[in-house]
Amino acid sequence: MSIISEEPDFVGPIITVGEIADAAVEAAELDNPGREIRVTPGPSYIRLEARGEIALSTSNMSQALGRPFHMGELEKNMPGFSGFIRMGSDRVKFVASKTNK
Repeated sequence: MSIISEEPDFVGPIITVGEIADAAVEAAELDNPGREIRVTPGPSYIRLEARGEIALSTSNMSQALGRPFHMGELEKNMPGFSGFIRMGSDRVKFVASKTNK
């Protein structure tokens, strides 16, 4: 399910509040150097966004959690997102355009 952001060039995941969301905020800073990351809290979720694209890697999620992490955990805790998603086993990227890789 894709949820449209109020600003179409801002993309990223919506993650249920908890350890995965907390780790994603920390990992986003590491995986997106120099990019402004917005964290918007909701009643039971956080919206993590950046302009154009935002990436999260399993290595930085593992580091933030202090344990091994698999992308399936993010999927289970992500009720929505804005943009287009590029999912891999070691990285997920949310992009503003279908042609971004």
